[in-house]
Amino acid sequence: MKTIYLVRHGQTFFNLHQKVQGRVDSPLTELGIRQAQKAREWFQKNNIEFDMAFCSTQERASDTLEIVTDNKLAYKRMKDLREKSYGMYEGQDQYTLPWHYGESRDFVASMEPDHEVVARMEKAMVKILKEAIHAQTILIVGHGDILAQYIRRHDSGRNFSSLANCEIAKLSENDGKVELVDTVWPARNLE
Repeated sequence: MKTIYLVRHGQTFFNLHQKVQGRVDSPLTELGIRQAQKAREWFQKNNIEFDMAFCSTQERASDTLEIVTDNKLAYKRMKDLREKSYGMYEGQDQYTLPWHYGESRDFVASMEPDHEVVARMEKAMVKILKEAIHAQTILIVGHGDILAQYIRRHDSGRNFSSLANCEIAKLSENDGKVELVDTVWPARNLE
């Protein structure tokens, strides 16, 4: 059995200003850095050590991972862990997203469809589990939409909705079956 920790990146400039991020990258804010430090403290306090670590190719994820691991663990960046592409909405204010006006999330022209996002995450997880065959504890740092969609497929009725910046989802993997165990948000009260 393996334990997998999924962590959403820390707050970014775009998060702060409620901009659609997707594939566009923006740097961690000072709060985002402190959120990642809180996640690191939580892992240390709970004596959790990682055998392997992975993140998306986007800087906000790799920066968060480096803070969480205190730059003491080599990691692999994977394109399949990148955030959903929001197409023409990237860089725009979040209120411009069509589902805020009653349109379906299922298909929006120029936006990566949700089923492709989930398929990409599932593909990444297959690669990770194959590469980490001897690892017991795995860290994956990624993004809000792609991680949440993946977790919802494996939440076993917990009614999971989303991850806040630097919130941690603990999953277990046994013989290819992945299941959400719990979530914790060490940075909940940071301002």
